[in-house]
Amino acid sequence: MNIKHFADTALGQLDNIGFQLDEMGITDKVNRHTIIAFAMNEQQRLQGELDSLKARVGSRKVQVNRLITKAENLVNSGVELALTPARFTIETVKSKLNKG
Repeated sequence: MNIKHFADTALGQLDNIGFQLDEMGITDKVNRHTIIAFAMNEQQRLQGELDSLKARVGSRKVQVNRLITKAENLVNSGVELALTPARFTIETVKSKLNKG
Protein backbone atom coordinates (compact mmCIF):
# COMPACT_ATOMS: atom_id res chain seq x y z
CA MET A 1 0.00 0.00 0.00
CA ASN A 2 1.26 3.46 -0.83
CA ILE A 3 2.45 5.28 2.32
CA LYS A 4 0.91 8.60 1.25
CA HIS A 5 -2.44 6.90 0.61
CA PHE A 6 -2.22 5.19 4.00
CA ALA A 7 -1.36 8.48 5.74
CA ASP A 8 -4.21 10.28 3.98
CA THR A 9 -6.65 7.55 4.97
CA ALA A 10 -5.44 7.62 8.59
CA LEU A 11 -5.72 11.41 8.78
CA GLY A 12 -9.18 11.24 7.24
CA GLN A 13 -10.25 8.75 9.89
CA LEU A 14 -8.79 10.95 12.63
CA ASP A 15 -10.75 13.84 11.20
CA ASN A 16 -13.90 11.67 11.35
CA ILE A 17 -13.16 10.91 15.01
CA GLY A 18 -12.85 14.64 15.62
CA PHE A 19 -16.24 15.27 14.05
CA GLN A 20 -17.77 12.51 16.17
CA LEU A 21 -16.28 14.11 19.28
CA ASP A 22 -17.78 17.44 18.17
CA GLU A 23 -21.20 15.85 17.87
CA MET A 24 -20.86 14.27 21.31
CA GLY A 25 -19.82 17.57 22.83
CA ILE A 26 -16.38 16.38 23.89
CA THR A 27 -14.34 19.23 22.48
CA ASP A 28 -13.07 21.16 25.50
CA LYS A 29 -9.72 19.31 25.65
CA VAL A 30 -9.90 16.83 22.79
CA ASN A 31 -10.76 17.83 19.26
CA ARG A 32 -9.78 16.68 15.81
CA HIS A 33 -6.82 19.07 15.71
CA THR A 34 -5.33 17.75 18.96
CA ILE A 35 -5.88 14.18 17.81
CA ILE A 36 -4.12 14.84 14.50
CA ALA A 37 -1.31 16.70 16.30
CA PHE A 38 -0.93 13.77 18.70
CA ALA A 39 -0.80 11.28 15.81
CA MET A 40 1.77 13.33 13.94
CA ASN A 41 3.86 13.72 17.10
CA GLU A 42 3.77 9.97 17.69
CA GLN A 43 4.77 9.37 14.08
CA GLN A 44 7.84 11.59 14.56
CA ARG A 45 8.68 9.88 17.84
CA LEU A 46 8.42 6.45 16.25
CA GLN A 47 10.58 7.61 13.32
CA GLY A 48 13.21 8.73 15.84
CA GLU A 49 13.05 5.38 17.60
CA LEU A 50 13.44 3.59 14.27
CA ASP A 51 16.45 5.75 13.36
CA SER A 52 17.99 5.03 16.77
CA LEU A 53 17.42 1.30 16.31
CA LYS A 54 19.00 1.39 12.85
CA ALA A 55 22.04 3.19 14.27
CA ARG A 56 22.43 0.60 17.04
CA VAL A 57 22.10 -2.27 14.56
CA GLY A 58 24.69 -0.64 12.30
CA SER A 59 27.06 -0.23 15.24
CA ARG A 60 26.64 -3.89 16.21
CA LYS A 61 27.30 -4.96 12.61
CA VAL A 62 30.59 -3.05 12.65
CA GLN A 63 31.55 -4.68 15.97
CA VAL A 64 30.70 -8.16 14.67
CA ASN A 65 32.68 -7.58 11.46
CA ARG A 66 35.70 -6.46 13.52
CA LEU A 67 35.43 -9.57 15.69
CA ILE A 68 35.19 -11.79 12.62
CA THR A 69 38.27 -10.14 11.11
CA LYS A 70 40.22 -10.60 14.36
CA ALA A 71 39.15 -14.25 14.58
CA GLU A 72 40.16 -14.88 10.96
CA ASN A 73 43.55 -13.25 11.56
CA LEU A 74 44.04 -15.31 14.72
CA VAL A 75 43.19 -18.55 12.90
CA ASN A 76 45.49 -17.65 9.98
CA SER A 77 48.32 -16.86 12.41
CA GLY A 78 47.74 -20.16 14.19
CA VAL A 79 47.80 -22.09 10.92
CA GLU A 80 51.01 -20.33 9.87
CA LEU A 81 52.59 -21.09 13.24
CA ALA A 82 51.51 -24.74 13.07
CA LEU A 83 52.82 -25.19 9.51
CA THR A 84 56.20 -23.50 10.08
CA PRO A 85 58.01 -26.66 11.34
CA ALA A 86 56.60 -28.73 8.48
CA ARG A 87 57.67 -26.12 5.90
CA PHE A 88 61.11 -25.90 7.45
CA THR A 89 61.46 -29.68 7.31
CA ILE A 90 60.30 -29.83 3.70
CA GLU A 91 62.71 -27.06 2.67
CA THR A 92 65.56 -28.78 4.50
CA VAL A 93 64.82 -32.10 2.78
CA LYS A 94 64.57 -30.38 -0.62
CA SER A 95 67.87 -28.62 -0.16
CA LYS A 96 69.62 -31.87 0.88
CA LEU A 97 68.11 -33.72 -2.11
CA ASN A 98 69.22 -30.95 -4.49
CA LYS A 99 72.82 -31.10 -3.14
CA GLY A 100 73.03 -34.85 -3.44
